Amino acid sequence: MDIEQYLEDSGPQLASTISAWLEGHGVLPDAARKRISRVKTPVRSFPVPLFPKGTRFLYLQQERESQRFWSSLHRDLRATGSVYGMALDGLIARKGAVLSEDFGVISGATAVPIKKQVTSDTVLQRLMESGLVGQGDTGKGQHIHVRPYDLLVPDLPGLHARDAVERVILDGLREWARNIGLASYNQIAIRGETSRVPVQQFQFDLSGPSYLLPLRRGNQAEPGFLVADVFSDGILNEHHIRYFLRKARALHATLKNGTVLPILVADGFTSKALTSGHAAGVMMATPTALFGRKVSGALQSLLATLTRVASYASAENSNRIVDLVRSLADIEGRSHNLRGPLFELIVAYLARRDAVSVDVGERATDPKTKEQADIDVLKVKKKGEELVAIECKAREPGGMVDVEEVQHWLKKLKVVQSHLRNRDREAHISFEIWTTGVFTQDAQALLEKEKKQRTKSPISWKSGAEVALYASSLKEKAVSDVLKQHFLQHPLTKMA
Repeated sequence: MDIEQYLEDSGPQLASTISAWLEGHGVLPDAARKRISRVKTPVRSFPVPLFPKGTRFLYLQQERESQRFWSSLHRDLRATGSVYGMALDGLIARKGAVLSEDFGVISGATAVPIKKQVTSDTVLQRLMESGLVGQGDTGKGQHIHVRPYDLLVPDLPGLHARDAVERVILDGLREWARNIGLASYNQIAIRGETSRVPVQQFQFDLSGPSYLLPLRRGNQAEPGFLVADVFSDGILNEHHIRYFLRKARALHATLKNGTVLPILVADGFTSKALTSGHAAGVMMATPTALFGRKVSGALQSLLATLTRVASYASAENSNRIVDLVRSLADIEGRSHNLRGPLFELIVAYLARRDAVSVDVGERATDPKTKEQADIDVLKVKKKGEELVAIECKAREPGGMVDVEEVQHWLKKLKVVQSHLRNRDREAHISFEIWTTGVFTQDAQALLEKEKKQRTKSPISWKSGAEVALYASSLKEKAVSDVLKQHFLQHPLTKMA
């Protein structure tokens, strides 16, 4: 009945499991607890408080960081219903990585301090202390990722592609909710919008007040809420969704004058996940069920495309890009989040025609100040002798790029230039800003003024019509037609 030998044979265990084993061998409960409290090296107690009610997790010192250690820790976090385990599973559901600002959504913890509740900031801090998650920068922004590869190898290359597609799905979900009156039309906020605030204590990808009768309680004029989280890739199991069920149940129990209509959207769910979700009163939906097979298939194509932008931009012809834009036409007009990625893809394809290579979405860092800025499309010409950083501004048909946006772009050029100069001191560097709309008079005047002053690192620009003409000059008629049809022409002009 040696605890060290037991851990050697069975792997890391909760103190309660070890106690039950001792009692099974005739040791009285009090004596078992005392033996556990007196364990010495190499038996160790996990130092980070991740378990409810002070539960201890014991392991052998030599097993720390081993595959058996991490899998046992993950197993027992699930078994005890730990909020830290729910957050870890929520992170795993997103392929092991999320943007830092989105961790609060999948943590299952409160976004604001509540008595006797652990906040998402505390959850993140303790998971990092435990070594279960880490922080990093993909080159496009800070992210949180699963750290032990024995649990999951995080899909960092696909992080921003998934985020872009999820925002498109959220646009479509919001439009659907507006059309059937599920929530107040102009008050539904989604991921990435400053108007999105926590619903009481929890953060969601989508939220909005609803005055539907089933979501209100008593005769109060206070609303209930529509809330939703969205996943663009993978099948969710019963562990992946526990963080969402926790949020939904807590809100249903604590909202005084209303309740919530919770919707979880993913490619698919296991049978156990569906059972758990439906038992908790959660609506489980797929893009196919919401938007139809055609749009759902196009969203999957978009995810694959954005994950491999360089290969699409380097394609011999534009067929794949043109087909993708046309297949997404059904939601393109409703999705503010769709125009940007599609336009960047088109710009990268056109830029590649006379370049050695193109990069999309590179994160520039000034080596001295550490300031950062995004490069939408980086065009490399003549084996690195010339670098062109292109800013992409997708707009609704007839949309404008105003002087404030141009000023913001000009301000970040110093960061981008320092980043590129650090990469290649001899290269000729220039900057361009392309839009599917037009520049306001003030913006145009500022660009003209700056162009005269910037001779060493010149700037240039293209309006939507000029981008279409440029595509035509490259004999890319299909791309030019797609730009005109889906980016430049107002929907009403197509009906004339």
